[in-house]
Amino acid sequence: MPIWGPIFHQIEADVDWGNVRLENLVKYLESIQPSRSSGAELYKQYCAVCHGDDLKGTGPAPAPYRAPPDLTTLARRHGGNFPDAYVSNVLRNGVVMPAHGPAQMPVWGTDSRMTDRSDGTQVAVRIANLTDYIKSLQTK
Repeated sequence: MPIWGPIFHQIEADVDWGNVRLENLVKYLESIQPSRSSGAELYKQYCAVCHGDDLKGTGPAPAPYRAPPDLTTLARRHGGNFPDAYVSNVLRNGVVMPAHGPAQMPVWGTDSRMTDRSDGTQVAVRIANLTDYIKSLQTK
């Protein structure tokens, strides 16, 4: 792999545009990368294994876990209004742990902070994007 610094800085001797060229290259490379924070990608990475690709709870549920809920009916089950705050809270804090046995769903807010070294703002953006994605796929 070439050393890019000398290549960018030698093009024009009178004006050093190397830093500008490097910044533009980084911006371009970032722009063509898929967003790790999109709701669809986060769902596919973290949720589809249990809730299924269609959000209907069709993923495997090994014992002792119960079948995951159908996420496309959240609005219907909450009086026709999508429960944004409830979904965000579940994503951030998990579900109430039963007295005996494992929790039904992992705590993604903490997991994201620890494994990806994300700060609180990044976690909040991911949770908001995932919540919006689930909201966008509600049955009418």
